[in-house]
Amino acid sequence: MARVNCPNCEAKAVVTSREVQSTHASHLYCSCTNSKECGATFRVTLGFDHYMNPPLITTAQMAAALLKNLPREQQLELLDMNQL
Repeated sequence: MARVNCPNCEAKAVVTSREVQSTHASHLYCSCTNSKECGATFRVTLGFDHYMNPPLITTAQMAAALLKNLPREQQLELLDMNQL
């Protein structure tokens, strides 16, 4: 499980709210739990970087989904390339 630490004193911090920026990024608003010595509030940006293991969709399913979104003319051109 992920944990946010205060950038000032490195104590544990609590996420108080989240502001979604896009499907792959959010701003996390945080508060330091070390209220006696620090008490900082801050924002952290959380974003998707890359997959460690790709999703379970197969290469064939991915190709079919991409082809389905192409105009019919381009689909036929790609099929003709297979005959070379």
